[in-house]
Amino acid sequence: MQISRIRQLALITWGFHNYLRRPLTLEHAIDDVRHRMDNREKNFLSIAKNIIYGNKYSPYRKLLLWAGCDYGDLEDSVRHEGIEKTLEKLRDEGVYLTLEEFKSKIPVCRNGLTFETTEPDFDNPFLMGKSIQASTSGSRSKGTRVMYDWDFIAEEAASELILYETHGLTALPLALWLPGLPAISGIHNLLMNIKFRRPPEKWFSHLGSGMIRPSLRNRFAMQYISWVCRMFGLSAPPIELAGIGDAVKVAEWMEKAKRSKGKCVVRTYTSSAVRVVQAAIDRGIDIGGNVIFTGGEPLTERRLGFMESAGVNAFPRYVATESGLIGASCANRTPPDEMHVYLDRLAVIQMQRRTNIGEHNINSFLFTSLLSTTGKVLLNTEIGDFGRLEVKPCSCLFGELGMNVHISEVRSYDKLTGEGMTLLGSDLDDIIAGLIEDAGGCPDDYQFWEKQDDKGLCNLIIAVSPEVRNLNENNFKNVLLDKLRGRSSGAGITSELWKQADTLQVVRAYPEMSKGFKKLPIIKSPKNPYL
Repeated sequence: MQISRIRQLALITWGFHNYLRRPLTLEHAIDDVRHRMDNREKNFLSIAKNIIYGNKYSPYRKLLLWAGCDYGDLEDSVRHEGIEKTLEKLRDEGVYLTLEEFKSKIPVCRNGLTFETTEPDFDNPFLMGKSIQASTSGSRSKGTRVMYDWDFIAEEAASELILYETHGLTALPLALWLPGLPAISGIHNLLMNIKFRRPPEKWFSHLGSGMIRPSLRNRFAMQYISWVCRMFGLSAPPIELAGIGDAVKVAEWMEKAKRSKGKCVVRTYTSSAVRVVQAAIDRGIDIGGNVIFTGGEPLTERRLGFMESAGVNAFPRYVATESGLIGASCANRTPPDEMHVYLDRLAVIQMQRRTNIGEHNINSFLFTSLLSTTGKVLLNTEIGDFGRLEVKPCSCLFGELGMNVHISEVRSYDKLTGEGMTLLGSDLDDIIAGLIEDAGGCPDDYQFWEKQDDKGLCNLIIAVSPEVRNLNENNFKNVLLDKLRGRSSGAGITSELWKQADTLQVVRAYPEMSKGFKKLPIIKSPKNPYL
């Protein structure tokens, strides 16, 4: 086991040398993306043949064969009808995975077919032993493990470089306001940017070493990355603590960069972007004309309007740990979060389903992997989001490359999101149910509410019935965050950020009921007059 681990580390470190040895230029990035666009069908069929049909443990293989679709049938359909039409036909025949099935929370059940899965069943077997591992912010014991390799990150770097070029930002100074390891978001952005030789000048982290202490392996990884970067004449910035209450540090850097370079770019979570703008307004700091790339939460009209009131341009990015980059802001956007889907990497269709939020039908997104470098294999798979999907031409660089699928109004269902961190409502429910029971309550005595303030910052509210008498609200919240912290490293990061931002609130109120007098587990924009 130890020899195997040493071999894996050797492959990863050698891979990083090769990753940096070949810098990415805009010309190469465009050529790479165009090549992948020209070979979408070929790439998809390669994944289907080798990673799905060639893997007897693949859940997708079981679904496809149950639906009477062998590889020859799939290939014939793709050749004649294209990827998306084939995926729609498969969806209608029952070949898809709901979020709960993908997370292995419930068995996969279709007419005459039932089987259970584990999360490793969706891993790409060809990445075993040579991949970098990350995990989602889920509250289960280890979160959802996701593997990345250097080829995958290089493909994403090409997409990111084209995004910068689309908005005319390639040469501008950059800062990150994202957590360091064990969180994946900060290191992910750093690695993409150094591939095309535009490392950030500053890296602010919401978390300090005293909050979530990185493992020895993670500390070594950061030191190693810095050392190898220096070998190639690059500078990886040291991580500087800037908690949620320290947004002014980021605003001050933006003002300084604006004075010296005329404009700058910051990448952070959407709520954090709002906090930077608020800090600048409160302190009279001039950050007008600068750009913030947002992610982790929707860039709503309210949030965008608030940032634009300070002269800041905000552009959305759509990323999921399971899939990597999904989409990025269109230069000709109409709704604030209109994005081009990275069609060289993913296919996306929609499925109408009924959700616990408001008991209404939504068009959830089903994603499919197109590249063999993917860590998690997706085939008509939900990741918990829904929104608007539109096919139309566009004159921006993404459109010229054939990326004509636009995605907007992206929202989550059955998930709770705050400060860029997302948990399944059922994951948090596992903790709260026990605490409510200890206080003498029952499963119908509480409910999750999501509410945004006038700037778009999100509060997650736990409404506890007044009938639960043996409950101290402040102690309840602290115990909840402590229990969440102990579930996994990702959940620990979520707990710390929510604690800093005071995201969780506890109120005494009876849970709201649906029109059918059912208690819904999650309510978006509750009607309670006391909030």
